[in-house]
Amino acid sequence: MKKYSIVLVVLFVGAFCFGYFRNEIKDPYQLDYNKVVINLPITHTRYLSNKLFALGEKYLADDLMVEFQKSGFEVKEYAWEDTYSNRNYKEGFEFFMRAWPELRVPKYHDFVDEDRISVVYETIPYALEEVKNADIIFTGSLKKDKEYKKMGLNSYFVPQFTRLDKFYPAYKEEYKSKLLFVGNNWGIKGTIRKTVDYAMRNNIEIDIYGGGWDKVLSADKRHWIKAEQVANEVLKYYYSSADIVFNDTREDMIEAGFVSNRIFDATAAGAFVISDYIKEIEEIYGDSIVMYKNEKEFVELVNYYLEHPEERKEKAKRAHEITVERFGAEGTIKKMTDVMRAYAKERM
Repeated sequence: MKKYSIVLVVLFVGAFCFGYFRNEIKDPYQLDYNKVVINLPITHTRYLSNKLFALGEKYLADDLMVEFQKSGFEVKEYAWEDTYSNRNYKEGFEFFMRAWPELRVPKYHDFVDEDRISVVYETIPYALEEVKNADIIFTGSLKKDKEYKKMGLNSYFVPQFTRLDKFYPAYKEEYKSKLLFVGNNWGIKGTIRKTVDYAMRNNIEIDIYGGGWDKVLSADKRHWIKAEQVANEVLKYYYSSADIVFNDTREDMIEAGFVSNRIFDATAAGAFVISDYIKEIEEIYGDSIVMYKNEKEFVELVNYYLEHPEERKEKAKRAHEITVERFGAEGTIKKMTDVMRAYAKERM
């Protein structure tokens, strides 16, 4: 009888523990596919609230977060140090701004976050091993999208975008520039971005906002540097108030067919833009964005358009209309969220 009672107690305790662990351990870790975490290539959490941050992905992530929230998602941003410490948020989607090392693991879901849906948003060229394990790839390059699809990857072409509630024509005299370049020097040893290089060699003075320029500008040109960063919420005033806004592009982005988000932000703000030549810009904007292929053309275009303000105004107007019609955040994010929700529905 005593042994029988012990057996009953053991069975009762076992059943209780099974029910407890099933309900109290498994259920709290049930993922919520209405929750998204945007993982940023930022080292520490304290930097997430920094309004002056050198990395463009930080501002893009902020815009994504706003638009995802409008679409009904709950969203948080994570820095590197959050990657494994904040999993109690129970997010169903891991959204990566630049790929992270964990995505390089072969058979990613066999080892890491089996039920989480990993999403990569490629705004600059990534290595194949950084994207191939993601469940969903959003890429800003039509060329890369075609390559990924041929490999059997779940890829979607989603160009970069601009928030039209944040970038719009807003001229202010105190932000006035004749020639404006907003961007960091890329930090590749011994190199300098084309815009600044051509301007220096031809003594064309430009206002520079960005980091890393004090190391490459000659001493007599360092007064061109106006600030290391511009707060994103006031950037529209700088773009709107410049006679000419410059864009130039990393060689790997040109090769892969990525258009810089500077193009969309500046044109949304009504700026007249001179850019280095990219076929994809021409396909979108025609001649409403003026482009150069070499130093001689750069100098000629700057001189010509400084002397022809009415032509600047007309081209800026056409570029603005194209951006507003095709590259607002709302349409871009809707495509993303439709894809994400459809994928989650299949997973559940």
